Amino acid sequence: MRKMPKKPAAPPPAPEPAEKPKNLQNINIPDITLPVSLAEKQTLLKPHIERSHDIVNRPFTIGAQQPVEAYAIYINGVIDTDAFNASILRPLMIYGEDPQSAGDQGPELPEYIARTLLTVGLFREIDRLADLVRDIYDGMLIIMLEGSSQVLSIDIHKAHLRAIEEPVSERGLRGSKEGFIESLDVNISMVRRRLRDPKLVVKKTVMGQRTRTQVALLYIEDIADPNIVKEVETRLNNVQIDAVVASGYIEQLVQDHPWTVFYQHRVTEKPDKAVMQILEGRVLILVDGTPSSISAPSLFVEFFQAPGDYYERTWIASFIRVLRYIAFFLAVSTSAMYIAVVNFQPELIPQELLVPIARFRNQVPFAVVLEVLVLEIMMQLVIEAGHHLPGNVGQTVGVVGGIIMGQAAITARFASPAAVIVASFSAMCTFVLPSPGMALISRVLRLPMILAAASFGAVGFALMWLILITHMTSLTSVGVPYMSPLSPTRYRDLKDSIIRYFLTSMKDRPVSIPSQDKVRQAKQGVTGNQ
Repeated sequence: MRKMPKKPAAPPPAPEPAEKPKNLQNINIPDITLPVSLAEKQTLLKPHIERSHDIVNRPFTIGAQQPVEAYAIYINGVIDTDAFNASILRPLMIYGEDPQSAGDQGPELPEYIARTLLTVGLFREIDRLADLVRDIYDGMLIIMLEGSSQVLSIDIHKAHLRAIEEPVSERGLRGSKEGFIESLDVNISMVRRRLRDPKLVVKKTVMGQRTRTQVALLYIEDIADPNIVKEVETRLNNVQIDAVVASGYIEQLVQDHPWTVFYQHRVTEKPDKAVMQILEGRVLILVDGTPSSISAPSLFVEFFQAPGDYYERTWIASFIRVLRYIAFFLAVSTSAMYIAVVNFQPELIPQELLVPIARFRNQVPFAVVLEVLVLEIMMQLVIEAGHHLPGNVGQTVGVVGGIIMGQAAITARFASPAAVIVASFSAMCTFVLPSPGMALISRVLRLPMILAAASFGAVGFALMWLILITHMTSLTSVGVPYMSPLSPTRYRDLKDSIIRYFLTSMKDRPVSIPSQDKVRQAKQGVTGNQ
């Protein structure tokens, strides 16, 4: 028997995911050591794959002098078959041309093959049945050999990806036009390309017993607060669920207050916005199969901010941001204020307006609150129809449907012109908000505001706002006050809350978000306004 040649340097094995929580262990798969015999390995594996007809079991032989039987197992359509044929199957089958016989390697053959023959970068050796079954259904290529309990698990996924394009729901006039897609690795690379800090930490784990969805945690090690990082990791590890189909599952399972209507984590499809959040000390969560990211903790004021605010001049950005706050208030309150004034305080309406409003109201056979509610429901149906129809068709339905229904309602004496204007104006205000989540919240809050104003007039309207503000101040996001820097007041952070102050003056990271490194900008030698 010839002496085995010196092994060349091996490519680094694939980084293994973070340790899986106990709840991810599938009790239906026995966690036992694989046998040495290839036939016995196939016997153990057969009950777990025999019902899946898309799993390919490809036998082949390694070497010619002392041939070794082997099997390649993979899911059809998931792996890159060109890479399999050229980089794995072909080198192994012509191994007989090497003067060193395959049969001489014995139990060390898988390791020797991985180091000398395979030209792929991501692989690992496994010897447990549970890991073998999981890797097959995770889309790995499995190479099983006779005479060794070690099995090669090789990652040669073939990705069918859509093009990177600007998110429809977060369009901007300036800045990046890229958006996340459904591939976790591509999304991580988009963050890496913008944030080339060696302190950027990427931790991967698997969630969902049946879906086994890959989830990544991203943060900057010397900026993010360790307590927040630990808390987010603990919440993710404590999730016990059989399926994680999208990031919305995780967002709801790790939030502080599940019963509130307010989003406690900020969701974005834009990589530049995600990078801004990481740089402020937040933890970013990316989920495979979802073209969006989740950041924690998040604050109420963030839902009125957009990346374009920091690309524009200070006065322009501040004006637009104040306009968003006004739009949110009007989106929630306009219909309720109309009901309160018409029903309880008509003397507040100028006489020039009161007379035509009263004349048209006499022709409508419904109470004001019922009239407004019917119009609101009609408007919400038009908005939802526009969202779920194809782009051009949805816009046409939204515009034409709103005009036709509004005009028909006035002509049929179903609603007064003033009520139609109020309902349309409320809907228009929701489109000003940069966050789709906050736009949905304003649509939901409109209903209790209308009912409170219809019951108690201006007193009910004010009381409902008091209840709403009290509720918001009681919320937290990963333990951080949701209404900060307004409550509790963080004066230093007010320069980037309701308005956007000069960039040269925002030298420190927000105090409202706990972080280790507070300084993000050194003293500038430039003077004058931006």
